[in-house]
Amino acid sequence: MNGQHLNPAEALREPATAMAPDPRTGMFAGQAALSLAAHHADIARVQLSPAVPEPIAIQYETARNLYLYAWHVYRFYMVAATQALTTLEFGLRERLPAQLPKPYQRTGQRKPMLAGMLRYAIDQGLVRNDGFRRWHETAAHRARERRSLEAIQTMIDQDLEYVEIDDEAPVEVSPQDQQWDLVAILSDSLPSLRNQLAHGSPMLTRQVLGTLELVSEILSQLYPAQSATDSKDIKLDGRID
Repeated sequence: MNGQHLNPAEALREPATAMAPDPRTGMFAGQAALSLAAHHADIARVQLSPAVPEPIAIQYETARNLYLYAWHVYRFYMVAATQALTTLEFGLRERLPAQLPKPYQRTGQRKPMLAGMLRYAIDQGLVRNDGFRRWHETAAHRARERRSLEAIQTMIDQDLEYVEIDDEAPVEVSPQDQQWDLVAILSDSLPSLRNQLAHGSPMLTRQVLGTLELVSEILSQLYPAQSATDSKDIKLDGRID
């Protein structure tokens, strides 16, 4: 099929329409069309640690710009996700040893792959659950739910008609609330998504901002600001001793 048979939204844009929003940009039931300024604000909030090396940061900025320009070309959302995951692999490869032990790298592999490198970084403590915004938010949500259930149990035990709960009051997060092992999920899901996109896929969704945020958080943990650097030594080439 050549370009003349494609829907205009999928075809090469004309100069007069190149900067117009993609027709699909405003197609959300029950929602007002997203403005370019609001779209920009969404991706502008996703930031890397300033310690991430410039070559990696440039590749990540490319992913952010692709996300921004997806307001004009809807399919750029998937390209942005692909670029972000490719940058994640680049960042891991620059940060970790060139060769990894089994089971992170199979015999005969010339270099470790994304899945092995990500698992290695997690097992070495370089990527941790507490480095992700959504992990903290989930733990806090579980703590609030636990507080509500405890209040209900108090009503039952003390035969009370009601118990006041201040939803604005700080809630103490317990180890039980923190039992969600996000990194275990990401060690499988991110390489799987990357492979699906890299080998060709008809997938089309605008819900990729979360992927870009996850990649930024992993890279920021791999290359923490100097004041937050842990006890692991980092060679001048960026790899772990």
